[in-house]
Amino acid sequence: MDRFNIGETVICWRNSKDSNGNYADPETSMEVKIDGPGVNNIKVDYTEMTKDETGKYHYDCQTIGYSSGKHGAYYKATDGTRITIEVETFELE
Repeated sequence: MDRFNIGETVICWRNSKDSNGNYADPETSMEVKIDGPGVNNIKVDYTEMTKDETGKYHYDCQTIGYSSGKHGAYYKATDGTRITIEVETFELE
């Protein structure tokens, strides 16, 4: 788990590949949700990520005003009716 200081920009990134292992964009969307420690502490509800190039995305998470502790980044790729969600955690100090 990566650790950052409150106030830093956490760069959340995710790559998307097709069944042959080639970088490919999801047909519909690539989104991210960020939550904080505790119950129902959503900081960023699902929002579009920035496309850097085919199959490569990022989101700059500004952590000013966030609480210390473990946060979750939920990456949701929607490809037609297929939805894939991956979770990554980071800690703020």
